Amino acid sequence: MSKFKKLFILLFIAFSPVYIYSQSGTPGVNLDTVKAHKFDGGKMWTFDFPPLDYFQEAYGFKPTQAWMDKVRMSALRFADYCSASFVSEDGLVMTNHHCGRESVSLVQKEGEDLHENGFIAAKLEDERKVDRLYVDQLVKIIDVTKEIQSAIDRGKDPDEKDDFKYQKITEIEKKNSEGKTTVCQVVSLYNGGVYSAYIYKRYNDVRLVFAPEDQAGFFGGDPDNFTYPRYNLDCTFFRVYDENGKPLKVDNFFKWSSNGAEPGEPIFVVGNPGSTSRLLTMSQLEYNRDISYPLILNYINGLVDSIRTLIARNPDKEKELNNQLFEFTNSQKVYKGTVKGLNDLVLMARKKDFEKKFRAAVDANPKLKAKYGNVWNDIAKIVIDKREAYDKMKGGSFRALYSKLNEIGKKEEYYNQILGRAIFEVYGTSIPPDATFTLRISDGIIKQYDYNGTTAPAKTTFFGALDRYFSFNKQYPWSLPNRWLNLPKEFDLSTPFNFISTNDIIGGNSGSPMINKNAEIVGLVFDGNIESMPGEFIYTDEVPTTVSVDSRGLLECINNLYLLKRLGAELQNGKITE
Repeated sequence: MSKFKKLFILLFIAFSPVYIYSQSGTPGVNLDTVKAHKFDGGKMWTFDFPPLDYFQEAYGFKPTQAWMDKVRMSALRFADYCSASFVSEDGLVMTNHHCGRESVSLVQKEGEDLHENGFIAAKLEDERKVDRLYVDQLVKIIDVTKEIQSAIDRGKDPDEKDDFKYQKITEIEKKNSEGKTTVCQVVSLYNGGVYSAYIYKRYNDVRLVFAPEDQAGFFGGDPDNFTYPRYNLDCTFFRVYDENGKPLKVDNFFKWSSNGAEPGEPIFVVGNPGSTSRLLTMSQLEYNRDISYPLILNYINGLVDSIRTLIARNPDKEKELNNQLFEFTNSQKVYKGTVKGLNDLVLMARKKDFEKKFRAAVDANPKLKAKYGNVWNDIAKIVIDKREAYDKMKGGSFRALYSKLNEIGKKEEYYNQILGRAIFEVYGTSIPPDATFTLRISDGIIKQYDYNGTTAPAKTTFFGALDRYFSFNKQYPWSLPNRWLNLPKEFDLSTPFNFISTNDIIGGNSGSPMINKNAEIVGLVFDGNIESMPGEFIYTDEVPTTVSVDSRGLLECINNLYLLKRLGAELQNGKITE
């Protein structure tokens, strides 16, 4: 038996329902009585259809259209992998340290080690341009559903429908794009239940302003990644410049809250969550659980082992390879957590109940039943085809299998679009669409929670970082930069540093601003905890899962640790202050 086969069988057994039941099941719970929760589909609300009445009902706060427009225009997409926001009228941009790590490398000069020592632009002229870096601002949304669905419906078979769809999408995107500064992206929401043209203003002159040391921005390294409590200064600041080489003047930006947010207060994440699969059918989720995700996890495990071996053999390349290692260990934790969640019998019972009620709603309406009644069976047959393709080719070619799955995937996409139309017709905008790395707003609150036999606090302070440093004998990855070991007397260690909230996020949300109902910055999103992992297919708010840097901790560091008073003044005043 090949090594791959042995490993796959071990993985499959390890993640089988029987095993998970003994580890994380709930003996005594009748799974037939488990019901779907109201927000299992999540709270990644689009700016196309913001749930204003729900916000009013939940928080006594109903945003105006002016508020929604300001928030949308203040938020940014950071390149093609993170989120960000404008935080002053002079084009100042805030995102995460791990989002800006590549940019820090690009501006580093000979003899410098900006990852070790950080970067501080003491004056405006010290800010360094990052080649090829851009940020996108969503300036307009156009509903193009009828145009695209009409094009699809003209096709005689799935292939022709697919061709007509992409022809129409290309036509719309070309029509609404202009050079390098105006970019149009047609977005499929509800798997094709809705199509929107998102038009972005693209800014191509982006310069680095401030980045802390790696050991401050990623304190705790991989062991602390996806955990809470946390103690990270995971921030980087940039500035957008105009075509004349001057700081960009913007009308929309988030003002800074010097008071932060307190437990129970409504707060909102505004960012670009990457991808979720919460609207998939049970048969599709089960395929991901049994085959797709374990295969991906096995592949990632191999990459992680290979990179660690390279580092062990080439210590001089450790810094260079550590970035790659972090990317893969990050993905490794994600897939492990997601597979575990897919094997959680209660979570899957909630998904099963939703599907049961959804199908019943379709069957109860003759018109809907005629259009959509068989879509679950059609998708189930495709999943069987994928399982059979895997069974026939396992142990043979990762390319022949990919080719076959790609062929089946085109059919699956066609039926997913039918399912998406059904979801939108039955539920409308009462549930949000899956994430598409486009702008969303997610509501939540800060709260503590029980974990590991104790209680995780709603917020942490700087004292916790020092405790980790000394408790782990000052060793990496809990070592601290010298600056943090020689604190100025003005630095207040009791200042709130990180906090945990119930907002709905996923990969792509890194760098998202956390705001209050006054559209003021109260935090900067940088991670989820271990409990967030099932969020790829279901949202749960029983335990808070979103980890952020507190606005108070950010300002305390900038002013009284890094002594970058000009940046602190700009954040507090909303503009450059000489």
